[in-house]
Amino acid sequence: MELRFGGEVVWWRGPAPFHFVALPEAEAARLRAVASRVTYGWGCVPATVTLGATTFTTSVFPKDGGFLVPIKTAARRAEGVELGDDVTLVVVVQDPDGPADEDVDGTDDEDDVVPVRPARPHHDPAADDDYFDPAAPA
Repeated sequence: MELRFGGEVVWWRGPAPFHFVALPEAEAARLRAVASRVTYGWGCVPATVTLGATTFTTSVFPKDGGFLVPIKTAARRAEGVELGDDVTLVVVVQDPDGPADEDVDGTDDEDDVVPVRPARPHHDPAADDDYFDPAAPA
């Protein structure tokens, strides 16, 4: 999933001060739809972020029903970005149901080996013998 958006660089003092850009609601809704399948815990979603010509890996953090994209200091310095600047970001989150990687060399040929993750097992509680659904007809 690729999210392209713009926003203001804000600073959050928190226990670990950092610069962030908030995901607009439309992009946050798209991320929210897959977040439970890609999170590694606490709602954090691993992502690759591009700011200008600088690309880095990070994790998108849930905050107040939305998401914040941390902007690494090295990326801000490389791109000359300061607190309060409006920036354009590209955030890529690996599709949990898609291939593990994109075309490696940017060409549309078949020489790339693209590993594909096996589908994650899905547990349906209704398939359990002892499952009780209070909404089911008696």
